[in-house]
Amino acid sequence: MGLSEQNTTYAALSDIDLVAAAIDDLDAFGELIRRHQDFVYGAALRIVRNPVMAQDIAQEAFVRAHRALPGFRGQAQVRSWLYRIATNLALNAVQRRREYPAETLPEQPARYDPASDAVNRALREDLAAAIGDLPEKLKKPLVLREYEGMSYRDIADALDLPINTVRTRILRARRALRERLEEWR
Repeated sequence: MGLSEQNTTYAALSDIDLVAAAIDDLDAFGELIRRHQDFVYGAALRIVRNPVMAQDIAQEAFVRAHRALPGFRGQAQVRSWLYRIATNLALNAVQRRREYPAETLPEQPARYDPASDAVNRALREDLAAAIGDLPEKLKKPLVLREYEGMSYRDIADALDLPINTVRTRILRARRALRERLEEWR
């Protein structure tokens, strides 16, 4: 089988099937990386707020995932499993270096309306500060839902929580943000 045929074959496999194949096949693991690298990088970046550090953490997350492939039992989705590895590494990095997430979101390129840009920037800064001030137990599920687009089930698996607890925490986080950002309504 040629390389392009092999890549097409891997692209057709489910994540669980890829995990089984990746134990002995680096090309299969490469497909897992291709599918999830942006997600893993984004999860790390939201915690460390440093693109270079987030890249290092994402790479280390995949290295650790590869080592742990034989022990993966499929009780959680692959994406949830990778998320947990990446976030644990990112939280450890922040704790080790005593760095904390930035209070602002990355700047966006200037548009044509400077006044509108200033208002949007102020709103982003207030939103980032409000999210940053949420307790971790409310912040994590909210970020996974709103920024990562994960389902409630995937969040429950990633955080090892009952699904109703996830729903409640997201609801409480949204209420807290709504109250904090009332002036923007």
